[in-house]
Amino acid sequence: MKTDKKKTNPRVPQRILLVRTDRLGDVILSTPVSTAFKRTFPGSFVAMLLNRYTADLVDGHSDVDLVILDDPKEQSLFSLVKTLRGHRFDTMVLLHPTGRLALAGRLAGIPLRIGTGYRAYSFLFNRRVYQHRKNSGMHELELNLQLAEAAGARLDDVHFNFTLTAEAYQRVSQRLHRFGLSIQSPYIVVHPGSGGSALNWPADSYHQLITRLHRELNLPVLVTGTASERPLIDRVTAGIESSVIRVDGKLPIKELAVLLKHARLLISNSTGPLHLAVAMGAEVIGLYCPIAACSPDRWGPYHRADSVLMPEVSYCTNCQKEGCRYLDCMELISVDQVFALAQKKLAQPTFPAAAFVRKESAGDL
Repeated sequence: MKTDKKKTNPRVPQRILLVRTDRLGDVILSTPVSTAFKRTFPGSFVAMLLNRYTADLVDGHSDVDLVILDDPKEQSLFSLVKTLRGHRFDTMVLLHPTGRLALAGRLAGIPLRIGTGYRAYSFLFNRRVYQHRKNSGMHELELNLQLAEAAGARLDDVHFNFTLTAEAYQRVSQRLHRFGLSIQSPYIVVHPGSGGSALNWPADSYHQLITRLHRELNLPVLVTGTASERPLIDRVTAGIESSVIRVDGKLPIKELAVLLKHARLLISNSTGPLHLAVAMGAEVIGLYCPIAACSPDRWGPYHRADSVLMPEVSYCTNCQKEGCRYLDCMELISVDQVFALAQKKLAQPTFPAAAFVRKESAGDL
Protein backbone atom coordinates (compact mmCIF):
# COMPACT_ATOMS: atom_id res chain seq x y z
CA MET A 1 0.00 0.00 0.00
CA LYS A 2 1.33 3.42 -0.96
CA THR A 3 0.03 6.52 0.83
CA ASP A 4 0.39 10.09 -0.40
CA LYS A 5 0.60 12.35 2.67
CA LYS A 6 1.29 15.65 0.95
CA LYS A 7 -0.52 18.78 2.15
CA THR A 8 -2.18 17.06 5.10
CA ASN A 9 -3.07 18.49 8.48
CA PRO A 10 -0.91 16.76 11.14
CA ARG A 11 -3.27 17.20 14.08
CA VAL A 12 -4.75 14.22 15.87
CA PRO A 13 -8.20 13.28 14.52
CA GLN A 14 -10.94 14.21 16.97
CA ARG A 15 -14.10 14.58 14.90
CA ILE A 16 -14.17 11.86 12.26
CA LEU A 17 -16.65 11.21 9.46
CA LEU A 18 -16.74 7.76 7.86
CA VAL A 19 -18.58 7.66 4.55
CA ARG A 20 -20.21 4.41 3.38
CA THR A 21 -23.49 4.88 1.53
CA ASP A 22 -23.78 1.61 -0.36
CA ARG A 23 -25.02 -1.86 0.61
CA LEU A 24 -25.51 -3.73 3.88
CA GLY A 25 -22.47 -6.00 3.64
CA ASP A 26 -20.22 -3.09 2.71
CA VAL A 27 -21.35 -1.13 5.76
CA ILE A 28 -20.91 -4.09 8.12
CA LEU A 29 -17.35 -4.57 6.85
CA SER A 30 -16.69 -0.85 7.40
CA THR A 31 -17.80 -0.55 11.02
CA PRO A 32 -14.48 -1.85 12.43
CA VAL A 33 -13.00 1.40 11.11
CA SER A 34 -15.05 3.28 13.70
CA THR A 35 -13.67 0.98 16.39
CA ALA A 36 -10.13 1.61 15.12
CA PHE A 37 -10.54 5.37 15.58
CA LYS A 38 -12.16 4.98 18.99
CA ARG A 39 -9.38 2.70 20.24
CA THR A 40 -6.53 4.74 18.77
CA PHE A 41 -7.86 8.19 19.69
CA PRO A 42 -9.79 7.90 23.00
CA GLY A 43 -12.41 10.59 23.35
CA SER A 44 -12.76 11.10 19.61
CA PHE A 45 -16.18 11.64 18.01
CA VAL A 46 -17.03 9.28 15.14
CA ALA A 47 -19.97 9.73 12.77
CA MET A 48 -21.00 7.58 9.81
CA LEU A 49 -22.70 8.87 6.67
CA LEU A 50 -25.06 6.09 5.52
CA ASN A 51 -28.19 5.39 3.54
CA ARG A 52 -31.47 4.91 5.36
CA TYR A 53 -31.59 1.10 5.25
CA THR A 54 -28.16 0.44 6.74
CA ALA A 55 -28.52 3.30 9.23
CA ASP A 56 -31.06 1.24 11.18
CA LEU A 57 -28.42 -1.40 11.90
CA VAL A 58 -25.62 1.02 12.81
CA ASP A 59 -27.86 3.11 15.07
CA GLY A 60 -26.74 2.36 18.62
CA HIS A 61 -23.35 0.90 17.59
CA SER A 62 -21.05 1.28 20.57
CA ASP A 63 -18.31 2.96 18.51
CA VAL A 64 -20.48 5.27 16.40
CA ASP A 65 -21.59 8.52 18.04
CA LEU A 66 -23.80 9.80 15.23
CA VAL A 67 -25.46 8.47 12.08
CA ILE A 68 -26.06 10.97 9.28
CA LEU A 69 -28.36 10.03 6.40
CA ASP A 70 -27.64 10.74 2.76
CA ASP A 71 -29.94 10.12 -0.19
CA PRO A 72 -28.90 11.86 -3.44
CA LYS A 73 -32.52 11.63 -4.64
CA GLU A 74 -33.78 13.59 -1.63
CA GLN A 75 -30.83 15.76 -0.62
CA SER A 76 -28.87 18.14 -2.80
CA LEU A 77 -25.10 18.31 -2.71
CA PHE A 78 -25.21 21.73 -1.10
CA SER A 79 -27.65 20.57 1.57
CA LEU A 80 -25.22 17.75 2.41
CA VAL A 81 -22.31 20.19 2.50
CA LYS A 82 -24.22 22.42 4.93
CA THR A 83 -24.89 19.44 7.19
CA LEU A 84 -21.23 18.40 7.19
CA ARG A 85 -20.04 21.93 7.91
CA GLY A 86 -22.33 22.10 10.90
CA HIS A 87 -20.62 19.13 12.53
CA ARG A 88 -17.11 20.63 12.19
CA PHE A 89 -15.41 17.39 11.18
CA ASP A 90 -11.61 17.49 11.05
CA THR A 91 -11.19 14.10 9.32
CA MET A 92 -13.14 12.36 6.58
CA VAL A 93 -12.51 8.79 5.38
CA LEU A 94 -14.31 7.96 2.14
CA LEU A 95 -14.83 4.20 2.33
CA HIS A 96 -17.34 4.22 -0.52
CA PRO A 97 -15.80 6.23 -3.35
CA THR A 98 -18.06 8.54 -5.32
CA GLY A 99 -17.27 11.88 -6.85
CA ARG A 100 -20.28 13.55 -5.20
CA LEU A 101 -19.20 12.53 -1.70
CA ALA A 102 -15.57 13.44 -2.32
CA LEU A 103 -16.67 16.89 -3.49
CA ALA A 104 -18.95 17.28 -0.47
CA GLY A 105 -16.01 16.76 1.89
CA ARG A 106 -13.91 19.30 -0.01
CA LEU A 107 -16.67 21.94 -0.12
CA ALA A 108 -17.40 21.37 3.57
CA GLY A 109 -13.82 22.33 4.33
CA ILE A 110 -12.91 19.15 6.19
CA PRO A 111 -9.15 19.55 6.77
CA LEU A 112 -8.08 15.90 6.34
CA ARG A 113 -9.81 13.97 3.55
CA ILE A 114 -8.70 10.37 2.97
CA GLY A 115 -9.61 8.31 -0.07
CA THR A 116 -8.21 6.01 -2.72
CA GLY A 117 -5.68 7.37 -5.19
CA TYR A 118 -6.75 5.90 -8.52
CA ARG A 119 -10.02 7.75 -9.13
CA ALA A 120 -10.63 10.66 -11.48
CA TYR A 121 -11.69 12.72 -8.46
CA SER A 122 -8.82 11.64 -6.19
CA PHE A 123 -7.40 15.17 -6.37
CA LEU A 124 -10.22 16.12 -3.96
CA PHE A 125 -8.47 14.11 -1.23
CA ASN A 126 -5.37 15.43 0.48
CA ARG A 127 -4.30 12.02 1.75
CA ARG A 128 -4.50 9.32 -0.88
CA VAL A 129 -4.12 5.58 -0.38
CA TYR A 130 -3.17 3.76 -3.54
CA GLN A 131 -5.24 0.59 -3.51
CA HIS A 132 -6.24 -1.65 -6.41
CA ARG A 133 -9.21 -3.12 -4.57
CA LYS A 134 -10.42 -5.41 -7.33
CA ASN A 135 -7.22 -7.42 -7.58
CA SER A 136 -5.48 -6.77 -4.25
CA GLY A 137 -6.20 -10.26 -2.89
CA MET A 138 -7.18 -8.57 0.37
CA HIS A 139 -10.49 -8.72 2.20
CA GLU A 140 -12.76 -5.68 1.97
CA LEU A 141 -12.57 -5.22 5.74
CA GLU A 142 -8.77 -5.07 5.60
CA LEU A 143 -8.88 -2.58 2.73
CA ASN A 144 -11.16 -0.37 4.80
CA LEU A 145 -8.77 -0.52 7.75
CA GLN A 146 -5.91 0.48 5.45
CA LEU A 147 -7.71 3.76 4.84
CA ALA A 148 -8.07 4.26 8.60
CA GLU A 149 -4.36 3.58 9.04
CA ALA A 150 -3.65 6.53 6.76
CA ALA A 151 -4.98 8.70 9.61
CA GLY A 152 -2.99 6.78 12.22
CA ALA A 153 -5.88 4.59 13.42
CA ARG A 154 -5.02 0.95 14.16
CA LEU A 155 -7.05 -2.10 15.12
CA ASP A 156 -5.36 -5.42 15.86
CA ASP A 157 -8.45 -7.33 17.02
CA VAL A 158 -11.53 -6.85 14.86
CA HIS A 159 -14.81 -6.49 16.74
CA PHE A 160 -18.33 -6.01 15.37
CA ASN A 161 -19.95 -3.96 18.10
CA PHE A 162 -23.56 -3.78 16.98
CA THR A 163 -26.23 -3.18 19.60
CA LEU A 164 -29.47 -5.18 19.44
CA THR A 165 -32.49 -3.80 21.24
CA ALA A 166 -34.79 -5.55 23.70
CA GLU A 167 -37.66 -4.63 21.37
CA ALA A 168 -36.02 -6.52 18.48
CA TYR A 169 -35.53 -9.58 20.69
CA GLN A 170 -39.15 -9.43 21.80
CA ARG A 171 -40.50 -9.22 18.26
CA VAL A 172 -38.35 -12.12 17.03
CA SER A 173 -39.41 -14.19 20.04
CA GLN A 174 -43.05 -13.48 19.22
CA ARG A 175 -42.57 -14.47 15.58
CA LEU A 176 -40.88 -17.74 16.52
CA HIS A 177 -43.51 -18.49 19.15
CA ARG A 178 -46.16 -18.59 16.42
CA PHE A 179 -44.36 -21.59 14.94
CA GLY A 180 -43.79 -23.36 18.24
CA LEU A 181 -40.19 -22.19 18.55
CA SER A 182 -38.25 -20.02 20.94
CA ILE A 183 -35.13 -17.97 20.42
CA GLN A 184 -33.17 -20.77 22.09
CA SER A 185 -34.53 -23.43 19.72
CA PRO A 186 -32.04 -24.93 17.25
CA TYR A 187 -32.91 -23.73 13.76
CA ILE A 188 -31.25 -23.10 10.40
CA VAL A 189 -31.66 -19.97 8.28
CA VAL A 190 -31.48 -20.10 4.47
CA HIS A 191 -31.16 -16.89 2.45
CA PRO A 192 -31.57 -17.76 -1.27
CA GLY A 193 -31.15 -14.26 -2.77
CA SER A 194 -28.22 -11.91 -3.20
CA GLY A 195 -29.87 -8.64 -4.14
CA GLY A 196 -28.10 -8.84 -7.50
CA SER A 197 -24.62 -8.56 -5.97
CA ALA A 198 -23.59 -12.05 -7.14
CA LEU A 199 -24.84 -15.14 -8.95
CA ASN A 200 -27.35 -17.15 -6.95
CA TRP A 201 -27.22 -20.87 -6.29
CA PRO A 202 -30.20 -22.29 -8.27
CA ALA A 203 -33.63 -22.18 -6.65
CA ASP A 204 -34.10 -25.91 -7.24
CA SER A 205 -30.85 -26.65 -5.40
CA TYR A 206 -32.05 -24.64 -2.41
CA HIS A 207 -35.36 -26.51 -2.62
CA GLN A 208 -33.62 -29.88 -2.45
CA LEU A 209 -31.29 -28.75 0.33
CA ILE A 210 -34.11 -27.45 2.54
CA THR A 211 -35.99 -30.72 2.07
CA ARG A 212 -32.96 -32.73 3.20
CA LEU A 213 -32.19 -30.44 6.14
CA HIS A 214 -35.72 -30.84 7.41
CA ARG A 215 -36.16 -34.56 6.75
CA GLU A 216 -32.70 -35.87 7.64
CA LEU A 217 -31.69 -33.49 10.42
CA ASN A 218 -35.18 -32.74 11.73
CA LEU A 219 -34.36 -29.05 12.18
CA PRO A 220 -36.69 -26.12 11.47
CA VAL A 221 -35.61 -24.08 8.43
CA LEU A 222 -36.41 -20.37 8.24
CA VAL A 223 -36.15 -18.67 4.86
CA THR A 224 -35.26 -14.98 4.77
CA GLY A 225 -35.18 -12.43 1.98
CA THR A 226 -36.42 -9.03 0.94
CA ALA A 227 -39.93 -8.35 -0.31
CA SER A 228 -38.57 -8.06 -3.85
CA GLU A 229 -37.11 -11.57 -3.57
CA ARG A 230 -40.47 -13.21 -2.87
CA PRO A 231 -40.85 -14.65 -6.42
CA LEU A 232 -37.48 -16.37 -5.99
CA ILE A 233 -38.45 -17.71 -2.57
CA ASP A 234 -41.80 -18.89 -4.00
CA ARG A 235 -39.78 -21.11 -6.36
CA VAL A 236 -37.46 -22.28 -3.59
CA THR A 237 -40.29 -23.30 -1.26
CA ALA A 238 -42.88 -24.56 -3.77
CA GLY A 239 -44.31 -27.86 -2.59
CA ILE A 240 -42.42 -27.94 0.73
CA GLU A 241 -44.41 -25.36 2.68
CA SER A 242 -44.67 -27.70 5.67
CA SER A 243 -40.86 -27.90 5.91
CA VAL A 244 -40.08 -24.19 6.02
CA ILE A 245 -40.97 -21.03 7.90
CA ARG A 246 -41.01 -18.04 5.59
CA VAL A 247 -40.10 -14.66 7.03
CA ASP A 248 -39.09 -13.01 3.75
CA GLY A 249 -40.02 -9.35 3.57
CA LYS A 250 -41.08 -9.32 7.23
CA LEU A 251 -37.92 -8.59 9.24
CA PRO A 252 -36.49 -5.14 9.90
CA ILE A 253 -32.71 -5.24 9.90
CA LYS A 254 -32.24 -5.49 13.68
CA GLU A 255 -34.76 -8.32 13.90
CA LEU A 256 -32.86 -10.12 11.16
CA ALA A 257 -29.69 -9.62 13.21
CA VAL A 258 -31.34 -11.21 16.26
CA LEU A 259 -32.58 -14.14 14.18
CA LEU A 260 -29.12 -14.75 12.73
CA LYS A 261 -27.35 -14.34 16.07
CA HIS A 262 -29.27 -17.29 17.51
CA ALA A 263 -29.29 -19.49 14.39
CA ARG A 264 -27.28 -22.70 14.43
CA LEU A 265 -26.33 -22.03 10.81
CA LEU A 266 -26.95 -19.63 7.93
CA ILE A 267 -26.67 -20.86 4.34
CA SER A 268 -26.69 -18.15 1.69
CA ASN A 269 -25.16 -16.66 -1.41
CA SER A 270 -22.62 -13.85 -1.17
CA THR A 271 -24.79 -11.10 0.32
CA GLY A 272 -25.18 -8.72 3.25
CA PRO A 273 -26.96 -11.12 5.63
CA LEU A 274 -23.96 -13.47 5.38
CA HIS A 275 -21.69 -10.74 6.79
CA LEU A 276 -24.34 -9.85 9.35
CA ALA A 277 -24.39 -13.45 10.58
CA VAL A 278 -20.60 -13.45 10.93
CA ALA A 279 -20.79 -10.17 12.83
CA MET A 280 -23.36 -11.75 15.16
CA GLY A 281 -21.10 -14.75 15.80
CA ALA A 282 -23.21 -17.30 13.92
CA GLU A 283 -21.86 -20.19 11.86
CA VAL A 284 -22.27 -19.75 8.09
CA ILE A 285 -21.92 -21.39 4.70
CA GLY A 286 -21.38 -19.00 1.78
CA LEU A 287 -21.99 -20.09 -1.82
CA TYR A 288 -19.75 -18.04 -4.12
CA CYS A 289 -19.59 -17.63 -7.87
CA PRO A 290 -16.27 -17.59 -9.80
CA ILE A 291 -16.56 -13.99 -11.00
CA ALA A 292 -13.34 -12.23 -10.04
CA ALA A 293 -15.13 -9.16 -8.68
CA CYS A 294 -17.13 -11.41 -6.32
CA SER A 295 -14.10 -13.34 -5.04
CA PRO A 296 -14.37 -14.70 -1.49
CA ASP A 297 -10.82 -13.44 -0.98
CA ARG A 298 -12.38 -9.98 -0.88
CA TRP A 299 -16.03 -10.65 -0.06
CA GLY A 300 -16.01 -13.94 1.82
CA PRO A 301 -17.14 -14.36 5.43
CA TYR A 302 -14.35 -12.72 7.42
CA HIS A 303 -11.84 -15.25 8.80
CA ARG A 304 -14.11 -18.12 7.73
CA ALA A 305 -12.34 -19.61 4.70
CA ASP A 306 -13.70 -23.04 5.68
CA SER A 307 -17.23 -21.72 5.25
CA VAL A 308 -16.97 -21.07 1.49
CA LEU A 309 -18.09 -23.31 -1.37
CA MET A 310 -17.42 -22.42 -5.03
CA PRO A 311 -17.76 -24.17 -8.39
CA GLU A 312 -14.50 -25.83 -9.36
CA VAL A 313 -13.91 -23.69 -12.44
CA SER A 314 -11.47 -20.91 -13.26
CA TYR A 315 -12.32 -17.31 -12.42
CA CYS A 316 -13.96 -15.17 -15.10
CA THR A 317 -13.88 -11.40 -15.34
CA ASN A 318 -17.31 -10.87 -16.85
CA CYS A 319 -20.20 -13.32 -16.58
CA GLN A 320 -21.96 -13.87 -19.89
CA LYS A 321 -24.21 -16.88 -19.43
CA GLU A 322 -25.11 -17.18 -23.11
CA GLY A 323 -21.47 -17.71 -24.07
CA CYS A 324 -20.39 -19.72 -21.04
CA ARG A 325 -19.66 -23.41 -21.54
CA TYR A 326 -21.04 -24.11 -18.07
CA LEU A 327 -24.29 -22.19 -18.77
CA ASP A 328 -24.80 -21.77 -15.01
CA CYS A 329 -21.63 -22.57 -13.13
CA MET A 330 -23.41 -22.33 -9.77
CA GLU A 331 -25.13 -25.62 -10.62
CA LEU A 332 -21.71 -27.24 -10.18
CA ILE A 333 -22.02 -26.78 -6.42
CA SER A 334 -23.95 -29.91 -5.55
CA VAL A 335 -26.63 -30.29 -2.92
CA ASP A 336 -24.56 -33.13 -1.47
CA GLN A 337 -21.59 -30.77 -0.99
CA VAL A 338 -23.63 -28.17 0.84
CA PHE A 339 -25.45 -30.74 2.95
CA ALA A 340 -22.18 -32.40 3.98
CA LEU A 341 -20.67 -29.09 5.00
CA ALA A 342 -23.86 -28.22 6.89
CA GLN A 343 -23.60 -31.47 8.83
CA LYS A 344 -19.98 -30.67 9.68
CA LYS A 345 -20.84 -27.16 10.84
CA LEU A 346 -23.78 -28.34 12.92
CA ALA A 347 -21.60 -30.93 14.66
CA GLN A 348 -19.35 -28.14 15.96
CA PRO A 349 -20.14 -26.39 19.25
CA THR A 350 -21.74 -22.97 18.97
CA PHE A 351 -19.52 -20.03 19.71
CA PRO A 352 -20.21 -16.44 20.79
CA ALA A 353 -19.24 -13.40 18.79
CA ALA A 354 -15.57 -12.73 19.46
CA ALA A 355 -12.63 -10.71 18.26
CA PHE A 356 -10.98 -11.73 15.00
CA VAL A 357 -7.20 -11.34 15.21
CA ARG A 358 -5.92 -9.74 12.04
CA LYS A 359 -3.41 -11.91 10.23
CA GLU A 360 -0.65 -9.35 9.95
CA SER A 361 -0.98 -8.63 13.65
CA ALA A 362 -0.98 -12.29 14.65
CA GLY A 363 2.34 -12.90 12.98
CA ASP A 364 1.19 -15.85 10.88
CA LEU A 365 2.07 -14.45 7.49
